[in-house]
Amino acid sequence: MKKVKRLIFLPVLLFFAAAFTPACSDMLDVVNENEVDVTQHYNTAGDADNAILAIYGKMMGLVDRLIVLGELRADLMDITPNATFDMAAISSHTATAANEYCNVAPFYEVILNCNDALTNFDKMLEEKKMSNADYRHRYADVATVRCWIYLQLAIHFGSIPYVTEPLTTVAELKRAQFSPKSFDEILQLLIACMEGLPSKGLSTASPLYDVTIDGYFTRMLFLNKYFVLGDLYLWADRYVDAAAQYYAVIDEAERLFFSGNEKVAYKLDGWVWAGSNEPKFQVCYVRYKDQDQNSFRNKWKEIFSRTSTDSELRQEMITMWSYNPSFAPRYPLVEIFANTGLGEYRLKPSEYAIDLWENRQTQTNGFVYDGRGKEASFDYVNGQPVVIKYLYDYYSRTIDANRTIHLDYNSLENEFAVQGKWFVQRAALLHLRYAEAANRAGYPDLAYALLNDGIFTSYNWSMEDGSKRADNNISGVQYTGYKPASDNSLSLPYPSPFYLDARMSNSATPYFRSPWRDNYGIRRRASLTNVEKPDWVINQADSIRWLEESLLVEAALECGFEGHRWGDMLRIAMRKNRDNGSGTLYINDLMGKAKSIPALTPETWFLTTKE
Repeated sequence: MKKVKRLIFLPVLLFFAAAFTPACSDMLDVVNENEVDVTQHYNTAGDADNAILAIYGKMMGLVDRLIVLGELRADLMDITPNATFDMAAISSHTATAANEYCNVAPFYEVILNCNDALTNFDKMLEEKKMSNADYRHRYADVATVRCWIYLQLAIHFGSIPYVTEPLTTVAELKRAQFSPKSFDEILQLLIACMEGLPSKGLSTASPLYDVTIDGYFTRMLFLNKYFVLGDLYLWADRYVDAAAQYYAVIDEAERLFFSGNEKVAYKLDGWVWAGSNEPKFQVCYVRYKDQDQNSFRNKWKEIFSRTSTDSELRQEMITMWSYNPSFAPRYPLVEIFANTGLGEYRLKPSEYAIDLWENRQTQTNGFVYDGRGKEASFDYVNGQPVVIKYLYDYYSRTIDANRTIHLDYNSLENEFAVQGKWFVQRAALLHLRYAEAANRAGYPDLAYALLNDGIFTSYNWSMEDGSKRADNNISGVQYTGYKPASDNSLSLPYPSPFYLDARMSNSATPYFRSPWRDNYGIRRRASLTNVEKPDWVINQADSIRWLEESLLVEAALECGFEGHRWGDMLRIAMRKNRDNGSGTLYINDLMGKAKSIPALTPETWFLTTKE
């Protein structure tokens, strides 16, 4: 990994964030009072890199808006008596255009910054101030940011203006071509943009790739382009295409990350060397003491406590934005969630969310408990339920005898630094989305394996006498495929992008050490039993429906409070409405378990923006 002592980052970030804010309409409330000619700052590839860093810095300022919109509109988060009026309206789905969270100006500020940068990148290429090689990844990185922001806007506001031109006057936005476009129209425009990128892989040629700036590993700064395009395809019901993009994220990591722990990146690897006794992001117990609750060990919570420079974290975290005085001037989630120090305790986990973790999940040893809940995603502080997933850098930490991190709620790490993280894209979310795509594409067994106990276990077919084929050293097992017709038949592999090879054998012939051999599955990593199929699941169509709903529940347990919940619920509801009209009833049933709000309709799924 390359290291640089220090780049002059914050002043550059703040300057570009101000200089790249053009005028917009009253609807956007974006005012440009800066008369600096920004084109003079696009003379070298280094200038382009500073613009990219500034755009990401500006985008990091959206953290509170997207977490509030993504979670408070859904069923896992609720208001406290300290919540603002606008927060209460978002929670109850009664927000008007005057609501703070209905102001789309902060989103369009990022979009218009992107438009300026992309336009100037084109000019730099034309004027030979930037080589084609330098242009490709820089253009792709910025265009991906713009597409991601537009997708977030579409999820919450539905019909929005789609602007790709650099704007300098109010009149320009009022032209007919900037009239709002529907959700589906936006989706198709974003897919076309992402499909047309000059570069889709990691920006390995960028001087900002694999460097450390003020303790921050910059590769983790960038949105993964395959992941973003996969999400767009998933929203568009293009399931095979979506799965191919999600698979590409893991495949690329397998090809590029050769060193240390990263070589198994994004596979939810759970293998532990017998002598190390140190699991990777797992909920488990001290070896050979899984019936002793006092030996409980929770390494899963370290996903949210480790820094971007930690090589093991980079097995799980794809994109994570860290907030500290060098990278971002403000981290608002401490104020929103904490109930000590600088916290205002405005939002909390819903009772439904707490019950889902505490009373509805069973561990493999029989204990009813999900280690990803209490003391991991939430906890009780001074008797109040608190979202702590964003407070691991706020409170001091202790480590018990079982090497589990605990937060000391009576001791602040640094009260006035107000540091923290935003977990944007990570491996478990990737597996959930890939499983959702595979399920709808006609491979519910694959989705089941990813959800539960992993590829190796799920595809280790039994023989007619009940023994496992792998135990008998028979080939054709432990990769994703169709069940063999007989003991003497091989498993017919699934086609790409649904073929995952988990073969492992210690015998000389055959000898396998395949890439997915240590894949644990989402629930197995959390030490939970497999989700049981209900009696009404009797055919593939039933399996697909059941698994889709099970994956949505698991996404709440695994990724709760990370900003995805409303989008996940909305995507499934919209899909069900297209299938048979059941989506409206489904989303109201989900919401009814957590909140007392008026029945929602497709027209009220989206917020109203200022006119």
